[in-house]
Amino acid sequence: MMVPGSIDGSNAWVESTSLARAIEDAMVSAKVINLDKEATSTTKDRRTSFVAIATGLITYMKANMEIDIAAAALGPGAGNIPAQAKTLTQVVK
Repeated sequence: MMVPGSIDGSNAWVESTSLARAIEDAMVSAKVINLDKEATSTTKDRRTSFVAIATGLITYMKANMEIDIAAAALGPGAGNIPAQAKTLTQVVK
């Protein structure tokens, strides 16, 4: 399930996994941001921005995301292949 994310009063992530936290983790990995060298107010502003971006992305995907699977497109041995085309939607919180 996709969760946008939230921060608590000390600017720490509430959820252990969220889209906003994944965005931050990716930016840290890419060395775009350095968590050790920023002020508390900067952390709060950045994380609040990431939560807003994540919320917008999830709202958009919830309204627009569909995955079409054509009947028998997965090939033999793929398990329960639908007899006809199906549309799947992403579960979001």
